[in-house]
Amino acid sequence: MTQLWVFQQWIVAGFLVVTCLIEVSNWFVLRRLEDSPALVLVPRVSVLIPARNEERSIERCIVSLLAQDYTDFEVLVLDDESTDATRAILSRLAASDRRLHVLEGQPLPTGWMGKQWACQQLLEKASGEYVLYVDADTWHHPAAVRDGASAMIAGQLDLLSAIPHEVTGTFGELLTVPEGIWALFAVLPLWLAFHTKTPFLVSANGQYMMFRTSSLKRISGFERVRSNAIDDLALARLVKASGMKWRLMDGTGRVNCRMYEGLHECVEGYSKNTYAVFYHNPLLTASICLLVLMVHTLPVAVLLTAVCGVKYPVASIWTAAGSIALSVVQWGALAVRFRFSLNLCWSWLIGQPFYVFIAFRSMVKTTTHRATWKGRTIRSTQRPPN
Repeated sequence: MTQLWVFQQWIVAGFLVVTCLIEVSNWFVLRRLEDSPALVLVPRVSVLIPARNEERSIERCIVSLLAQDYTDFEVLVLDDESTDATRAILSRLAASDRRLHVLEGQPLPTGWMGKQWACQQLLEKASGEYVLYVDADTWHHPAAVRDGASAMIAGQLDLLSAIPHEVTGTFGELLTVPEGIWALFAVLPLWLAFHTKTPFLVSANGQYMMFRTSSLKRISGFERVRSNAIDDLALARLVKASGMKWRLMDGTGRVNCRMYEGLHECVEGYSKNTYAVFYHNPLLTASICLLVLMVHTLPVAVLLTAVCGVKYPVASIWTAAGSIALSVVQWGALAVRFRFSLNLCWSWLIGQPFYVFIAFRSMVKTTTHRATWKGRTIRSTQRPPN
C-alpha cells in the first residue's frame, strides 16, 4: 500500500513536469500579435460584433475599433434583441462615423444559439476579404486589426485567433478566468497542434477570431456549430479538419477583455459551456475533475495532513512538496506571460477545486436545461466536431 501511495505521488509529479515542459515550449511557439511583419497589402476587413445587452462595454469596444490605424475596414454590429441601452448607444456612435453599421437582429430560429445566429447574420452582410469577430466586452489597441491582417497574409492563414489580456478586477475573477488559459498553455503542445492534421489538437478564442471570408463560408459559416456552446473551438476544429491553416497567437499586447465582473458572473458564465468542453460526457467530466484534484489538491492535502500528524513515507512528503513547487512555477509563468496578478501563484490552490465545482454545476444545468445567459436558455446539444 505504501509503495502504491508513493507511486501515485510520482505520477502527479510526472504530470506536472510534462505540463511545465509544454509551457516552456509554448512560451516560444506562441508568437505575439504585435510581432507580425510589416503589412504590404491592405485587404478589406469587416470587424463583426454580436451584441446583446452590452450597454456596460459596447461604447468602449466600438470607440477603440473606430480608432484603428488600418485604412480599409468596416465595423458591423448586430443588435441581438437587446432590452437595455445598447441600441441607443450604437445609433449615437453610428451617426458620427460612416464606417459603423448597426444591424437589427432577426428572430432566433429553432435549433440555433443566439451568438451563432448573430454571427451568421453578420457574415452574410460583411464585405471584407477577411472577417474579424470580436466580443463586445473587448477593447483594442490601434494596431489590433492591422497586425491581425498582417499575420493572416504572412502565414497564408484561413483562421487566426488571439488570446487577449483577460482583465480580472476581483479575486473571484482571478480564481476562474485563468483556468481556461492554463488548460491551453500547459496542456496543449502548440508546436504539435500546428504541425499535425488531427482536429483534436486545436484551440481558439472567440474574443478575437479572424477568418478568410471565403474559408469561413467554405465550412458553411456558423451553421454547422449552430447549437454548440463552444463555437470558437468547434469552428477551429472544422477549419483544421478541412485541411485549412490556422494559428493561435498571444494578443495580450493588442486586445483587452473583461469577460465577467465578479464571482457570480464568472460562475454563471462558465456554467453555460464548461460541460460542452467535455463533449457532454459525464464520465469524461468526472475523470478530468478527478485528475485536476489529484494533481493540484492532493499534494497540498498530503502536506497539510502531515503537519497535523498523519504519517506518510518520507518520499511521499518530498514528492508532494516538489509537486507544489512545480505548480507555483507553472501558474507564476502563466501570470507573467498573460499579465495576470502574481497572486495567481497561490490562488490556484482555491481556483482548481472551484473549477471542479463549476464543471459539475455546468453538467447539471446543461442536462436539466437550466443554463441561461442574458435572458435566454442555453440549449447546447452539439459536441465539438471530431
